Parts: sequence; structure tokens; C-alpha cells
Amino acid sequence: ELHESRVNAASSLADSILDTIKAQELPYAVFTVELQDVPMSAKGRDEVVFKFSSTGRNAVDVSKCASGGEMSRIMLALKYMMARYVNMPTMIFDEIDTGVSGSVADKMGSIICQMGTYMQVFAITHLPQVAAKGNAHYLVSKSVDSDKAVSTIHRLGDEERVMEIARMLSGSTVTDAAVSNAKALLAQ
Repeated sequence: ELHESRVNAASSLADSILDTIKAQELPYAVFTVELQDVPMSAKGRDEVVFKFSSTGRNAVDVSKCASGGEMSRIMLALKYMMARYVNMPTMIFDEIDTGVSGSVADKMGSIICQMGTYMQVFAITHLPQVAAKGNAHYLVSKSVDSDKAVSTIHRLGDEERVMEIARMLSGSTVTDAAVSNAKALLAQ
């Protein structure tokens, strides 16, 4: 029964994941879910293998071919499916956007926000395009106090949000251009 359920779900799962992958600027990508026979165990008689190609040719085991940025997009697509179909109250992302930037980061931020319609989402990021999509922003900082590391978290107000996004954009010296850009990102 488990094998038959997997066979019936594999194609539609792959198609749904592929839609989200393509939406993240991989228009020629191929993603398949294949079942390979393995000796019977408590997990059934199948090994589930995700195959991927960013070019549309020769899909192979995702662990053998995906770059860091491609892996981030695939993981987000998998988590997006989980958000829609698994009744989880909260999801926490710790730099799921590793290896991407620019317009891909913007698209990933939008997908993460869509997930927020199904559950509560916390996203730890260093990308302003992703951070700007959030409804609330918290700044986490760490200090060392007499041989002990202390982490603090502070919810940012509206102006603090602008300044933090501007800092992410420009680094140690926050410029007027970065502040203007931060305001534009937050307004989208």
C-alpha cells in the first residue's frame, strides 16, 4: 500500500515542486521523483530519489548536481509544499536563501511570505530583498560578557526596520541612497 501511494503521488509531487523551482528563475529546470527498489524495511521497499537538472537535460540525483543556490531553491520548493499540505503551525528558515541574490532573492522572499498564509514563518536572512518582505522584523545580536556569550532579540519599529534594511544594503556606513532603497523595498 505504501509503495502504491508513493507511485501515485510521485508525479504530482514532482510537478508541484517543479512549478515553484521554475518560479525562482530556473525556467528550463527538470525535477523528478523516482522510486528505486530496495530491500524491505520499516520504511517500505522504496528509496525515493529526487533528480534535477537546471538545463532541462540529463536529470541526476540532486545531491550530485545542484549548486548551493539551486539547492536553496529546491529546498524552498519542498518546504513550500509542506506548508501547504502538512498541518505545521510554524516553520523556521535559517538562511534558506544561501547562494542567491537579486531578483531570485526577491522571488524567494515572496514565496516565504505566501507560506505565511498557511503557518507562522520565521526567516533568518542576510538578504535585504528577503528581509523586506516580512511583516515584523527582529534584530538578533550577540555579545560576550565575562566569558559568556549573550544573545538578545529586539523587535524593530518602523524607522528601525528602514535603517536595518539600509544597513544590509550598504554595510557599515548607511548612505542616503541605501535608506531610499530600503524604503522602496519595504513599500513593495
